[in-house]
Amino acid sequence: MVRGVATDLKFPLAGFATLSITADFLYPIIWKAIRILETSAAQLKVLILTCDGASANRKFFNLHGQVNDFVYFTDNPFSEDGRKIYFVSDVPHLIKTTRNCFSNSFSHLNTRKLWNNGKDMSWIHLLTLFEQHCEMSLYTPCPKLIRSHLDLTPFGRMKVNLAAQVLSSTVANALEMMYGDNVSKTVNFLRIIDKFFDCLNVRNLYEGRNKRNPNLNPYTNINDERLQWLTGDFLSYFDLWEQSVLQRPGAFTNKQREGMLLSRQTLTGLKISVLSIVACVKFLLEIGAKFVLTHNFNRDPLEQHFGHYRHRAGDNSNPTVYDVRHMMTTMRAVGAQALAP
Repeated sequence: MVRGVATDLKFPLAGFATLSITADFLYPIIWKAIRILETSAAQLKVLILTCDGASANRKFFNLHGQVNDFVYFTDNPFSEDGRKIYFVSDVPHLIKTTRNCFSNSFSHLNTRKLWNNGKDMSWIHLLTLFEQHCEMSLYTPCPKLIRSHLDLTPFGRMKVNLAAQVLSSTVANALEMMYGDNVSKTVNFLRIIDKFFDCLNVRNLYEGRNKRNPNLNPYTNINDERLQWLTGDFLSYFDLWEQSVLQRPGAFTNKQREGMLLSRQTLTGLKISVLSIVACVKFLLEIGAKFVLTHNFNRDPLEQHFGHYRHRAGDNSNPTVYDVRHMMTTMRAVGAQALAP
């Protein structure tokens, strides 16, 4: 799917029926699409490729660098101005995987025991807050926090709003007010993730003003404090966290130390997205954009597109390839996805 950064363009370019996909099959498909967009009559300029954190997508990124390189951009051979193409790991998806890692810390699957500089970062802290001060209380410090945020179902794990609301500064403030220094590392973690999501989820020109949250303001200056915070304080937070785990005294195995951190895939996705989106924002502002909305770098329209398939199929939860092809053609021709003549 093609999505405009500065326009409302959302167009399903092509669909492929597969049982599974690997990076070597994905490579020619993606580059053929880029060639068509850049060299056809449309003359669209491709700036970023956004996808989720599936292993085939990560391997596709790595195909554009040397072995063990950290790859978040590549040269665009079809551009006349030497423009680069940046890789972005979908930010809403990263919020969900971060929440999932955190939820398994001392709880749920119990596969992680997040630890940072002498203190645990536990999902139990949130459960305790909810059960002691929110569930049966007339005054609740977290009005939006409900049982669905904490007792995750397979469907609940797919909802971005549940992840964003539980990894929020509101929950962090409530934890700090009720339990003080005992949960300081959990509080700091929640605040950092909340600011990260706000900075990379700017939707319109007025949300920051209306919500009195400067992190939701549009980007208008390449020297914006948020861009410096993302590439500086945010990324260094995870580097310092990893150093504290590696230097933690005790006879811990490598697997146990890895369980004290977020998953390696999530950490890599966070780093790729931050470096790529910051570079794209600066590039757009430098070539004359009056403002940049970072929400346009995610793949929400693609998720909505899949939702249209499920909706149009009626009671058929398993449409055939021919059904999907017909629905894609229909959606191209009518409604919000139609191209101007």
